[in-house]
Amino acid sequence: MDEKIMAKLQEPFYPEEIEWRVGATNKEKTKGLALAYVTNRAIQNRLDDVFGCFGWKNEFREWHGTSQLCGLSILHEDQWITKWDGADDSATEATKGGLSDSMKRAAYQWGIGRYLYKLPQTWVDIRPAGRSYTIVNKPKLPDWAVPIGYKYDSKPVKMVKPSKDVITPEQYRELGALCMTPDGKLDQMMADHLTEAYKSCGFESAKEITQDRFEKIKKAVEEKLLPFEIGG
Repeated sequence: MDEKIMAKLQEPFYPEEIEWRVGATNKEKTKGLALAYVTNRAIQNRLDDVFGCFGWKNEFREWHGTSQLCGLSILHEDQWITKWDGADDSATEATKGGLSDSMKRAAYQWGIGRYLYKLPQTWVDIRPAGRSYTIVNKPKLPDWAVPIGYKYDSKPVKMVKPSKDVITPEQYRELGALCMTPDGKLDQMMADHLTEAYKSCGFESAKEITQDRFEKIKKAVEEKLLPFEIGG
């Protein structure tokens, strides 16, 4: 696997893309160990950014009736490569919870969110939530566990992220369709050209493309313009 692809998969997520659960608790049930997980939506967005919306897929299998297996596949050099992992059904959402957790674990097999295992153990205040517990205030992630340049505001759970008039999911899929061959396979040359087009306009990923640059980038891909012909 290309080192650049693996580096992109393993990049830290924004804090709002991380969810927290309570692990072990103290005897009094007032403190709990905070465990961090990447949300499934963030995993899907990461896969879209790296491989395109047509460059990955997942499949599920029931295992022993009480757990789920997820196979997460990526398209690399015209071949599908799959990694599997699984999880028990959730006590609260049954099969749905098992499907979600198994996909997260399969994503870890690809390095997505694996850095969260390196977080220091953090004990936090907890409160009862049904048959379990929930965290009162989400912990702040260390600098190395957030994207470069990202800053928290004064409240640990409220993050500062600039809003942009970005393209819609439909427009994103429209760009993705330009990178596919008539028989439904990824056209790597067109995908690379799309990457060159949006990077020449100052965007790090296709999902950061703003509305005022969408038609310019789309035209650049369709007409195979060189970066210096695209402009900012």
